[in-house]
Amino acid sequence: MPPAHAPSGHWFNRFLTRLYYHRVSVLHPERLPGAGPVLYLGLHRNGAVDGFVYAAALPRAVFMISTQLRRSAIGRMFFRGIEVARAKDAERGMAVDNLAALGACVNQVAAGGALFVLPEGSSDLGPRHLPFQKGAARILYRLLAEGTRPAVVPLGIHYEAAPDWQSDVELVVGEAVDTTLPEGLTEAEAVRLLHRRITEAMEAVGVNAPDADTWADWQRLAYAASLGTGRSYFAALKALERGTPDLAAVAAEMRAEVEASRPRLHQGVPLMPIRHAWAYAVLAALLAAPVATALVLNLPAVLAARWAGRRFADAPNTVALWRLLVGVPGLALWAGLLLAAALASGHGLLWPAYAALSWLGLRSLYRLRKLAVSLANLARGGGLRARLLEWHTAIDRAMTGAGV
Repeated sequence: MPPAHAPSGHWFNRFLTRLYYHRVSVLHPERLPGAGPVLYLGLHRNGAVDGFVYAAALPRAVFMISTQLRRSAIGRMFFRGIEVARAKDAERGMAVDNLAALGACVNQVAAGGALFVLPEGSSDLGPRHLPFQKGAARILYRLLAEGTRPAVVPLGIHYEAAPDWQSDVELVVGEAVDTTLPEGLTEAEAVRLLHRRITEAMEAVGVNAPDADTWADWQRLAYAASLGTGRSYFAALKALERGTPDLAAVAAEMRAEVEASRPRLHQGVPLMPIRHAWAYAVLAALLAAPVATALVLNLPAVLAARWAGRRFADAPNTVALWRLLVGVPGLALWAGLLLAAALASGHGLLWPAYAALSWLGLRSLYRLRKLAVSLANLARGGGLRARLLEWHTAIDRAMTGAGV
C-alpha cells in the first residue's frame, strides 16, 4: 500500500513522479471534488509507487498505508499516512491498533478532509484486479451512520509500462459512488451493498483481461492505438475489454512478428518511421547529446537505482519502487557532493548547469527511445514497415468504430 504525503510535501510526490515517469495524464479531472469530505478509492497496480502518482494529483489526500512501509529509516522518509496492519503484516509480527486507525480514518473525512484507500490492499500488474476488501465500505458506513456523507470517488491507474523509466501513466477519475441507503438495513447488509457499489465503480475505472497472454496483447494494441492519434491508452484498453473481435488477427500477427523476427520494441510495439526518416535521425542525434550528458553526470545514482531494481524487486510491481528508494537518496547524495565540489572550487555556477542538463536529458529520454527503436527497425529492412502501417490502420479503424 502506498504513501500519503512524504515529509517534504506535495512537491516531493510530484518530483518523484516526474523523475520516474514521462507524463501523467488525468482523465475526467472535472469529477474531482474541490473541497469537502472525500473518500478516494484507488486501484492498486504498481506497489507503493501508485501512492506517489496518486498523491501528486491529489495533494489533499491522506493515505491509509501498511505499517510495513515505515519499518525502515528510508521508508519513514518516503511514506506517511494512517498506518494499519494487514493480515500478512500481522503474521510478520507488525502490530498496529487497527480499530484506532479506523477511527482516525473516519475522523479525517468527518472533519472535512480527504482520505485515500486502496481496497485491494496489495498490488499486482496481472491481467485482473485483486479481490476488493470491505474496509472501505466499513469506513463509508461508519461515516454515513455518524452523519457525514462524503463524495466517494473511484480512481484507476494505468501504466503503459509500469517498471520502465519514463513511460506514460493515466489516472482515470470515475463517477462518484452512490451512498444512499434504503431504510431498515442492518449494518452487515449496508456494508455488503456499499461494497458491491464500490466494486462496480472500481471495475469501471479498471480493465480486466481473461489471462496474461490476452492482457499482453491488449497492452500492445492499446499502446499502438495511441501512437500519433492522441487516443487515451485507458480508453483503448477499455474498448478491448468490451470486445473488438476484428483486432484478434492483428494481435496474433504482431505477436508472431515479435517472436519470429525479434524487432526492436518500445513498450511491446515495434516502431518504424512513418515518413521522413532523415528527420527521425536528425532529432535522435539532437536528443542523444543531452541524454548521454545527463547519464554520465549522474552515473553513480543511475547505476545504484538499476542495481536495486534487479537486486531487491521480487515482482514487476516492485521494480520502480526499489529504483526510487535507492536511486533518489543516491541522487541526493551525489548532487550534494557535486554542489560541495563546485563551491569548494569556486565554480558554484557549474551546479545549476549540472541540474539543468540533467533535467533536460531526463525529459528527452522517452522521445529518444522511440526514435532509436524506429531507426533500428528501419535499418533492418524487410517488409516490417508495410506490415506496421497495415496494423496501425486496422487498429485505428477498429478503435474509431468502437467510439474511441
